[in-house]
Amino acid sequence: PYLTYSVADPSGVIVHSETVDLPRSTMIHDFAITATDVIFWDLPVIFDLEAAIAFIDDPAADVFPYRWQPDAGARVGMMPLGGPASAIRWFDIDPCYVFHGVNAFRRGDSVVLDVCRLTSMFAPDETFGGDLSLRRWTLDEVTGRVTDDIVEADDPGELPSRDPRRVGREHRYGYLVETRDNPNTVDFGGLIKHDYTTGTRTAWKPGPTLHAGEWLFVPGDDGDLADDAGWLLSFVHDEATATSDLVIVDATDVASGPVASITLPQRVPYGFHATWVPSSS
Repeated sequence: PYLTYSVADPSGVIVHSETVDLPRSTMIHDFAITATDVIFWDLPVIFDLEAAIAFIDDPAADVFPYRWQPDAGARVGMMPLGGPASAIRWFDIDPCYVFHGVNAFRRGDSVVLDVCRLTSMFAPDETFGGDLSLRRWTLDEVTGRVTDDIVEADDPGELPSRDPRRVGREHRYGYLVETRDNPNTVDFGGLIKHDYTTGTRTAWKPGPTLHAGEWLFVPGDDGDLADDAGWLLSFVHDEATATSDLVIVDATDVASGPVASITLPQRVPYGFHATWVPSSS
């Protein structure tokens, strides 16, 4: 098993690839970069080829191609940006699962990585995964150890985003979708703005029928480089009216909620992703 890391030029052409060997086929959903590093998390959600084949042969079969296997171990890999794969360094951590990282950045001899951490995923006794928390992992190159700090556990949020100008650099703010406590389903709500400098947060939490997707940060056009100087956009579906809106929130004033909302001509599915391309591009 292996993962392939590729570098694309501004036109979208792959100009370089590296193959990173793995001891098992794990589900890797996301990764992060700093100005000089690329960070992978190799966590114990294992792809089961036999189960996948059984499902293809009989779609009605009660099988699932991924399984939670904590005894397989968990680790975070740090590789020079662009490679080579031979220079990757692995840091062991406690078994967990991470779908999404907020951001990563260098701080001296360490890499700081902010993630949305689940205690487990696809375990036999769980419906939608283990307990969720917002964490800060600090990978110390000198000691080879990882410091795991709990940033927020009571109201963590998921589907994180940040000012794209801060990717790979130290950020002050992270923007997350509210995660509601609902044992019957994955229940995303409104918007949380987390301040990593002060540890405080503000939120827009609409009624229970409204469900936002990942929030996209669009920098303002006035040249202000603060990483909340801009707008947050998301598709928000209202289950009460069966309508979806493109919702716009002022990132400096999240608690006030939307400053504009555009009703769309059809339903936008949950999990739908988008990007922002300015007219000057």
